[in-house]
Amino acid sequence: MRTATSIPILAIIILAGCQSTGNDADGVPASAVPPAMDATATTTEGAPADLADLVNASAAGAQAQMQARGYAFTQQQGSTTYWWNPKTTICATTVTSNGKFQTIGTATARYCGQR
Repeated sequence: MRTATSIPILAIIILAGCQSTGNDADGVPASAVPPAMDATATTTEGAPADLADLVNASAAGAQAQMQARGYAFTQQQGSTTYWWNPKTTICATTVTSNGKFQTIGTATARYCGQR
């Protein structure tokens, strides 16, 4: 017997919001996956493996941990902050809300001022 599989409407709405126009001026969300992502160690949620434990950590403590782990602040756009690690060549992004790192992801190196 064949059963129907339904996709929740919320999932469709979220996926629809992930579409890109291809215009770099759109910005890069913290969850963006750059083309070279396969070269970086990330968790299934998209956070660099060495930062995954900082999700939901207090922003002040997490920022200190980012620096202790070799990441340097490069820029901030609203609630999104970009961090560069020269040793791993990872450009990490954090989104802060309510005083905590809500999400951690990666972006292409140029968002961290690299070529």
